[in-house]
Amino acid sequence: MDTSEITKIRFIETFRRLKIVLFTSNDVKKVFPVKDNTLKHLLIRLSKFKIIQRLSRDRYIFLLAESKPHEFVIANFLISPSYISLESALSFYRIIDQFPYRITSIVNSKSSKRSVNNKLFFYSKIKKDLFKDYIKIDDFLIATKEKTIYDYIYFIYKGLRPVNTLLDMKNQLNDENIRSYLLQNSDEKLTKFINKYVKL
Repeated sequence: MDTSEITKIRFIETFRRLKIVLFTSNDVKKVFPVKDNTLKHLLIRLSKFKIIQRLSRDRYIFLLAESKPHEFVIANFLISPSYISLESALSFYRIIDQFPYRITSIVNSKSSKRSVNNKLFFYSKIKKDLFKDYIKIDDFLIATKEKTIYDYIYFIYKGLRPVNTLLDMKNQLNDENIRSYLLQNSDEKLTKFINKYVKL
């Protein structure tokens, strides 16, 4: 199939019908079976006409979709696997009042950051055995409330977040479910660290 056969209108109508918003080049090939070189030219042409936008390497957004994806959905999409946690999740669960200007996620690969349309997406690495206890809400993956607090305390313990937020979360640690989760998932050193500020 030649790229000229895939008109702009056809692409728009097809992606709207299939409700595709975020996609990779392989996703396009599933819809329009074209050769790699043809696909490359198609993506360039669609970008030129502002029908799609390249977000990062082989990550695109369909700009003319009927609905825009939540920033948390974009965060999951930019790096996979990942889940929302730390400040973004603390704000989502209303554990902290302020809404952070950046979207924070957890990954089990290397830490990194992305910038998309002046929005920063930060990805913090955690040990593989701690990459767990996230749930799907709407269309995005986010840490459970208990895991969100655990993740943040873990990063405080590692010196990667300010300790004063732990004091701000002191009320949350009175919750039986949260206390139980922390005790079950913390080793002796982490438990000792938490007890230095709040008694579990």
